[in-house]
Amino acid sequence: MTAGKAIEIADKLRQNNGFDRELKILWLRQADAGLRKSVVEKSDTTDFDAVGADVLYDRDIELLRQDAELMLPEPYDDYYPHYLCAQIDLALGETDRYANEMQMANTAQQEFAAWCRHRYLPKMDVRWRY
Repeated sequence: MTAGKAIEIADKLRQNNGFDRELKILWLRQADAGLRKSVVEKSDTTDFDAVGADVLYDRDIELLRQDAELMLPEPYDDYYPHYLCAQIDLALGETDRYANEMQMANTAQQEFAAWCRHRYLPKMDVRWRY
């Protein structure tokens, strides 16, 4: 999924949310950085080195292109709209909606982590926690 598509879906789910694109890009960068640290860096792979909002964000011009590919592949990429909606809900104080969206995002994240554990060997001195 691209950054633009994730933002577009989240904006459809939370119409008139009033949050600007830069804030949503920050949330996407934080999401991919967290996924990279908690899942991808534990796997012995380079498949994710060239994707992700945390990697593709150009700090010099503070820009993430609309077509920038986010880290999670299909079918786990539904994580991003749910994560963005959760952040919007949290910022608006909608704690029940936040909890529901984070539950769906966490499910996608856990499924991705399980897929990584089965597809890639762990890095040396890394133990997966199930």
